[in-house]
Amino acid sequence: MTKLMEYLLDPQTAVVFDIDGVLAVYEFGELSHSACPDEEWEGFVRAHDPYARSRPISQIKRFIDDRGVDRVWACSQASDVEAPGKRAFVMRCYGLAPAHVATVAHKAEKVEFLRRLAHELNVPERRVAIVEDTVRTLDLIGRETGCVTVHVSSFFDYGA
Repeated sequence: MTKLMEYLLDPQTAVVFDIDGVLAVYEFGELSHSACPDEEWEGFVRAHDPYARSRPISQIKRFIDDRGVDRVWACSQASDVEAPGKRAFVMRCYGLAPAHVATVAHKAEKVEFLRRLAHELNVPERRVAIVEDTVRTLDLIGRETGCVTVHVSSFFDYGA
């Protein structure tokens, strides 16, 4: 097991997961990652509720089962239309409490969410880790906070 995984499994570490492409398999289209252009996404969500049939990632499910849900959160960018589906997906597939699933209007708002979480838990930012698939978001969080940044690929061989 890697040093990073040991750190993430430490009961003192709070772990925050993005949803799309991290907790949910990103397969919204027919033989494609995308179902429609970005400007049509809201209509697609209203018509098809893609999170109702989204699948969890087995390695991350195993990780959360191994460490327990008490210090695990999900935080994702979401419009008002997609937020309920994302929330329901995370609670159904990963067992997170509603209070542990947050949405933000813009990815940059994750910085404030992470800072607020560290403050609420009364831990240094270094004890809060964010798992993302967007390198630009990880880079921003790395520059703006003392939080641990983790690319989702670090979980590819978890439990193998």
